[in-house]
Amino acid sequence: MQQSKSMILHLNQAIPYQTAPFSASNAEDAYQKMLTHLEAQPVGSEGCLALSSTLALLFAGVQGSPDEATRKAVEQGLPIPKVDAPFYLEEGSYDFQQLAPPSSIASLSSSIPNLFDGPPVIYLRLLKENPLAIIAQIWTHR
Repeated sequence: MQQSKSMILHLNQAIPYQTAPFSASNAEDAYQKMLTHLEAQPVGSEGCLALSSTLALLFAGVQGSPDEATRKAVEQGLPIPKVDAPFYLEEGSYDFQQLAPPSSIASLSSSIPNLFDGPPVIYLRLLKENPLAIIAQIWTHR
């Protein structure tokens, strides 16, 4: 996997996720099922896998494609309405990398700096960018 440059992202509002509509026995299973799920979803849909520093699955969640009002609020930097959800990617500062979806969860370890020291939670976001492409993002708390 090609190493991408890490950036710092400041999230000003939590991102809510609903529980994924599938069950998974481990992180790899959840990852493969999430990719399959997103392929059938509209552009703008996303999934998030919360992983431990040993790449064990902590949570698998999804978020549908944003409606027009939400899209405009995001473009203008306005707050979006709070949504009840079982899981949130919380406000704060994150180290952030964007890359092509890896072939497996195990191959992520080379993209996560200081994995042996933590981080306590790794977020793998998968976003349906267009009808043919899903992109991956790795987020870790700063």
